[in-house]
Amino acid sequence: MTLEHYPPASPVLAAHVARLGQQAPAVDRYVNAAVIADHLVDKTPQRSGCTDEQRDHLVGQYLAVLDRQDWCDAVRAGLDADSDFFAWFVGNPAARLRLRAFVDLTADDR
Repeated sequence: MTLEHYPPASPVLAAHVARLGQQAPAVDRYVNAAVIADHLVDKTPQRSGCTDEQRDHLVGQYLAVLDRQDWCDAVRAGLDADSDFFAWFVGNPAARLRLRAFVDLTADDR
């Protein structure tokens, strides 16, 4: 499913990331935000209902939250490093986005 045919996609995503930045860090919030940012990066902006500029701005906002120290600490402490999900997450969204919390664990940085 994409946001391509959802006219308010960009303002809804902007509201989401703005609210996210005001919330306390949590693993589920971190993972969801990273998956959204990864989707924005991976697909054409139009598939997300955004212009190039809107998409780039949104990704920057998501990364600004995800790379905050408190958010990095929360996700590193909360994800089970032995789980299949952790391996997938670190090898895919975290690697593509070069998330600071996992930069030492991604294949690109070994």
